[in-house]
Amino acid sequence: MDPHELASLKSRWRDCVWAHTLSDAEGAALLPQLRFVELAAGQPIWHRGDAAEHWVGMARGSMKLCTTSASGKPVTFMGQAFSWVGEVELLQDSPRVCDAVALSDAVIIKLPKAAFFHLLDTNPAFNRFVLRLMSERLTQSMALTLSDRTLDPVAKVAQSLASLFSPSAFPPRSLALRVSQAELANYCNMSRPRLNTALKQLEAEGLLQLGYQVVTLQRLDALRGYCGAASVDSGSHTRPDTA
Repeated sequence: MDPHELASLKSRWRDCVWAHTLSDAEGAALLPQLRFVELAAGQPIWHRGDAAEHWVGMARGSMKLCTTSASGKPVTFMGQAFSWVGEVELLQDSPRVCDAVALSDAVIIKLPKAAFFHLLDTNPAFNRFVLRLMSERLTQSMALTLSDRTLDPVAKVAQSLASLFSPSAFPPRSLALRVSQAELANYCNMSRPRLNTALKQLEAEGLLQLGYQVVTLQRLDALRGYCGAASVDSGSHTRPDTA
């Protein structure tokens, strides 16, 4: 990793939404324990069965939680950009229950297990944040299951892309997802042609913009609540605050 980028990430890590729960002394003590790791798209963050030794933050890029069925079919559970993941196995003291893979070029932050539990034990505000994050992730999982079973492909793609950006996350510098359509099709559990058709429909409605291996979300709240063309308020084009 470029030394300047590493220095920038270290200076920005307190932008994540749980950093406000730390005192200056706690933040200063924690920074030397954080490990920053650069990953290329497709590289694993962890494998199913690995020991859970860190809480992981997505400082740059996006990731997916996934597995492969006994028949060899890839299955994606959910994705995240600029968020923190992996707390469940830490709390359960169990191995990782699925794979975590970088959807795009990424930088992750590893917070050691001991430091995570120290904050849980000594900092009520941090404890409440983790509870909020887990509740939010449960809601996201339920919403994605519902969309997978009940929504048409366009609405499924809209809500799947929006779900990558969690309110309990680093404030994203942009809503640009630098990821191939092949990977997005896998993430959305649909064929590439069907994904492409859905993306073009959402672009035509002004909800996102397509480029070469990049999808930029324009109206995050509209994508989160998308149920079809009739659900879009064509008179509103304000980008919501994502922090």
